[in-house]
Amino acid sequence: MAPAGNPLGAGLQRREDIVTWQKSAVDLERNTLTVSPGKTQGYDNPAHLRIVMSKALREVVLECMRSPVASPFLIHYRPMARNRDQIKTKEHWTSVTPNYLTNAFTKTRDEAHAYDQLPADERPTFHEIRALGSWLYEQQNFPQEYIQTLLGHADEKMPKHYQEGHTEREILYVDVSADLAF
Repeated sequence: MAPAGNPLGAGLQRREDIVTWQKSAVDLERNTLTVSPGKTQGYDNPAHLRIVMSKALREVVLECMRSPVASPFLIHYRPMARNRDQIKTKEHWTSVTPNYLTNAFTKTRDEAHAYDQLPADERPTFHEIRALGSWLYEQQNFPQEYIQTLLGHADEKMPKHYQEGHTEREILYVDVSADLAF
């Protein structure tokens, strides 16, 4: 179980897992949200998380639960039109696809003007925020096994990959001389 007050526990989940969270995974009395990351389910030690909701996460979950759209999913929407072919590819007509979530994140990030100083192609993506969260956990000395479980990875190689690249690398100079004879 995540330590109490862990605000990022849900922030390390894959977009594929976030868009399939069922409302039934929420326990408001215990203040928890359960998730079983899909990519770990075929392994010997699948991950099953009970995330203690921070105040901010609980507020978002409550907003999702109050939605007037009848959907089994926490994250959902009412499409402008119900295209039969599009509906066939989804689990439910209100479900959000991973790409839709990514695009909505990008649009919201840009509307918030949080990264206007950066060129559009250099602004953090949904996936990069996940990697940053992993690195922040590492910097705060959380055990790698814990971070691995939050990320929904079956082995320790991928969390290490996610944690790389968030600090400036030290420049190592090689001593050479310019004594080439002409």
